[in-house]
Amino acid sequence: MSDLTGLSNYTDYMTDTNRVATENLQRQLEDSAKAKENEALFDACKQFEAYLWEQVYKEMQKSVDLFGEDEDGYASNMVDFFKDSFVQEISQQTASQGSNSLAQMLYEQAKRNYNL
Repeated sequence: MSDLTGLSNYTDYMTDTNRVATENLQRQLEDSAKAKENEALFDACKQFEAYLWEQVYKEMQKSVDLFGEDEDGYASNMVDFFKDSFVQEISQQTASQGSNSLAQMLYEQAKRNYNL
């Protein structure tokens, strides 16, 4: 009968190696999922802040309306379209500036509230 001690040691070693590799992979997958959740949460916070700024800018624009009505309404409609597009764009830019933005504060609060 041959000595199987070496084979048993090798099997134990391989089992331990596979267990460690599996645990490392599981940890990496969990970290990746958390990173994606955090990214999605921060994106939602930025979208909310952009929407808030959009509403502020639209109300400001109403108080200082520089464009009058034309006879057929076409030019006015085009101006309104471009004003709305501009307001949306400037709102998104405003929301993405600064590290102490409303979006950042919402994000940090949500992380605390949901233990992310």
